[in-house]
Amino acid sequence: MPKSKSSAIAKLAGICAGASMIALAGSASAQIAPNNPVGLWVINWSFDDSAGMTPVGTQTVCFLANGTWYSTSYPGWHGLWFQKGNNAAGNGDHVSMNGNYAANVGNDVFQLDFVHVDLMTGPWTEWRDNFVSHYWVRSAFTRKGKCTMRPLEEEKAIMEKAAQDRSLEKSDPLGSGR
Repeated sequence: MPKSKSSAIAKLAGICAGASMIALAGSASAQIAPNNPVGLWVINWSFDDSAGMTPVGTQTVCFLANGTWYSTSYPGWHGLWFQKGNNAAGNGDHVSMNGNYAANVGNDVFQLDFVHVDLMTGPWTEWRDNFVSHYWVRSAFTRKGKCTMRPLEEEKAIMEKAAQDRSLEKSDPLGSGR
C-alpha cells in the first residue's frame, strides 16, 4: 500500500477514535442523575398574597419511591405524588402532589418544577373540607437527604391518632393562624 494511502487511513482511524471518545464523554455527562423527588425535603413557603412574598414557615416531607409522601415534621400529613417523566432537564421536571392533614379534613395540592436536582418550586394550594380556610402559597423544596418508608403499623397508629385528635382540625401545616 502506498505510504500516502496508509497515512490517510491512519489519520482517519485517529479521527474516528477521537470522535468516539468525544461522543462517549458527551453521553456520560448528559446522563446526569435524573430529577427525582425520592428522599427527604425541606419546604419553605410564603403566601402569594403577602407583600414581598415574605417567608412564613418550614416543614419537612419524605417522598417514597412507591408514590407516597409523608411529613416528618407535622403528624398525619401525607399523600400521593407522581412525576411526569424522569428527565434530567426539560419535559419531565414536573412533580404533582396531593395530600391530607388534620384527620383528613385538610387538603393540599402542589405543582412543582425542578430548578435543579436539589431544588423544586411551585404553587401550593390548601383548603379545609368546609372551606373555612383556603390558602395560595409559593413553595420551595430543598433536598436534605434520604428517608425510609415507615412501618405500616406506625403509619396506621399515626392516622388513628390523627383521626381521634380533633384539635388537629384547629391547626394546619402552614402554621398561619389565618
